Amino acid sequence: MKARERIDKIMMSCRERMQEEVTALLGKSIRLGDLQADVKTKEEFFEEPAGKSVLAHVQLQGDLEGEGAILVSLKDAIRIGGSLIMLPETELQSVIADEKYTEELEDSYGEIANIICGSITSTVDEQHPKNFRVVRTEQEVILPVKVDIASDQPFPDGHYYVCSIPMEMDNTEMGQLYLVFPAAPLGLVEEEASETVPAAKESKTETPAASPEEKNEADTSQEQVPPVEEEHTVADPVKVRKEAVTNQKIVSKLLKECFDKIGEDVGALIGKNFAVGKLEEGLFTKEDLLGQLGGKQMMARMDVRGEGTGEVFMFAQISSAAYLGGSLIMLPESELKETAAQEELGEDAQDAYEEITNIIAGVYTAVFEEQYLKKIGFVKTATETVIPIKIDPESDETLPSQMYYLASGGMEFDGQDLGLLHVAFPAALFELEALAVKESSSDGTDLVAPISQDDGAAKVAEQEHAQVKAGQKTPEKVGVNPDSDNAATVVDVLLFSDDDTEVANVGEALQQLGYTYKTLHFKSSVNNYLTGSVRLVFLVMKEISEQGFGVAIKISSAGRPVPLIAAGPAWTRTLVIKAVKYGAVDILVTPSTAEDIREKVEMNLSKIAA
Repeated sequence: MKARERIDKIMMSCRERMQEEVTALLGKSIRLGDLQADVKTKEEFFEEPAGKSVLAHVQLQGDLEGEGAILVSLKDAIRIGGSLIMLPETELQSVIADEKYTEELEDSYGEIANIICGSITSTVDEQHPKNFRVVRTEQEVILPVKVDIASDQPFPDGHYYVCSIPMEMDNTEMGQLYLVFPAAPLGLVEEEASETVPAAKESKTETPAASPEEKNEADTSQEQVPPVEEEHTVADPVKVRKEAVTNQKIVSKLLKECFDKIGEDVGALIGKNFAVGKLEEGLFTKEDLLGQLGGKQMMARMDVRGEGTGEVFMFAQISSAAYLGGSLIMLPESELKETAAQEELGEDAQDAYEEITNIIAGVYTAVFEEQYLKKIGFVKTATETVIPIKIDPESDETLPSQMYYLASGGMEFDGQDLGLLHVAFPAALFELEALAVKESSSDGTDLVAPISQDDGAAKVAEQEHAQVKAGQKTPEKVGVNPDSDNAATVVDVLLFSDDDTEVANVGEALQQLGYTYKTLHFKSSVNNYLTGSVRLVFLVMKEISEQGFGVAIKISSAGRPVPLIAAGPAWTRTLVIKAVKYGAVDILVTPSTAEDIREKVEMNLSKIAA
């Protein structure tokens, strides 16, 4: 029997035995759901659990050796441990809500972890050809998002056989029970090399210490080496996006936890059931964000504190704010419905709703200060009524014109639908602006997400270009006078620039490729020239500047989905993110060659035509 099939079969048998033995010990019905198993890296595993968790260390001892773990949420550990010591239900619920993991609860949950290990050991004795046992050692409370993957804590980096099992106790749904075992000893992956680490350490300790004279000489030598200028390196847009995707996974997990906790805390404040439904999230420009909001909204402002800066904006329909605020001050049902229908908040209801927004800000602070990679807090500063359709999307009116990461979820209060709760974070706060950049393709050329075209003109342009290159067609109107004011001139490519030398290089390359182009200054009207014939836009900057990015914003806001290539010298990671944020889909490093320009043109036009 193959190793994977054998271990899967053993764990299925373990699940049944664990369910029986834990139920017998607790005196409460424990149901373990369908077991899902897979081989994962340490990093992949810790992407799954969210929030405070209790990790019980386990060891394989005998013919097979290695380190693993049993992991459950802190609240589930408290529920299980509290049930074992027979805490009264009201006290148990209070301890769970406060997440008070006392020494007594720790000991009692540890007994359950021992039972789980014993169930696994018994099943292994019956079904596995090797003789080994699973032993629980110490336990600790951890935050999965803060685990250092490269360290040996809480267990070494490597591949692990991970079982995920949903739990239920007396018809109360709980979270997942994770069983984590080293994959190599079980024969599921090749033995992972770790013996080189001690050798390296030993080699390091045997190195003789430098004398004071040698140390001074080395220090002087180091001082003479000029530091690497990061600001003069070209950032890789694909790498930047991958970093953003990693950040997004962490942020998404925490935002979901915030929605769950908002439901609990606001419901407890008002004294009725409140829930925020399934998390929907995404990256939006200010204009697209405003388009998500619908009619009149109550907007709460939250300042970012700690290791972050900026402002967060929370939106709810006026009627929803009136209903929640009115419920907190216990308005009669008839009056409550009337004020909600008329979208009116009296002074008392307004104050009450602001108290609710304070609670929500506190939830985000508690979760992100404790679990995010940086300590970030949120303080509610003000609330105001806004009409999204009347807000200028291109200015900084009401809220800044920037990229936002929006978290949305449906609110349900005492069985009633209260519409959507929207919370808009500056994308830069979580370094998520580069989510717009697409992963590279197999040939390494595909840098950004393709931009769709409703018509087939792009394909026609590509066909014509191919005909020109093949000599089947003579290019027409190649090149356009930069000083011409004829806005109706049919061109393929627009060049906005403040760099006469570089834009001439780009124009010459386009002419050789058979494309028509027009050169425009930064102050030129975008809408006058961005006509239906334009298939591509270059923004050629002498120095990468806010003025140039302002032109990028005008181009991307013009309403035509045309690829924008930002060109300039000395690109950095920060500048690449900014360019993407303001609408660029590709980066050209200047000074450029004709071959550089050809690659950018063909790559971006082929993506449109695809």
